Amino acid sequence: MSSCPNIGGDQVRYRKVSGYVSLASILIFIPFIFIFDIGIWKILIFFPTIVMTISLLEASNKTCIVYSSIGIKHMGEKYERERNIEFLKKQRIQSFKIVLSGLAISLLLTYLVYLIP
Repeated sequence: MSSCPNIGGDQVRYRKVSGYVSLASILIFIPFIFIFDIGIWKILIFFPTIVMTISLLEASNKTCIVYSSIGIKHMGEKYERERNIEFLKKQRIQSFKIVLSGLAISLLLTYLVYLIP
């Protein structure tokens, strides 16, 4: 098994909503940059982009980075302790990949927005 999800159902839906709300805020912020010359403050786009990327990556991988770090899962109605050490190890590796990917994507998007004249 290449993936061991630790979230399901409502938890995945929550992360998708969070990611799409962040995407909407980004799409609102970008025209604002064109209208007003805000200079270095363009880098503030990093915050909604990191929320968006982490949330959407968590939803697509069905792995919560916080839950994997404390060793729990929420697959339905309640929280449960992850007892399988191998699954927990895979979840933590997946969480690390999510954080690195989210950071890289967010930095790239922030840099591209910063380049907007």
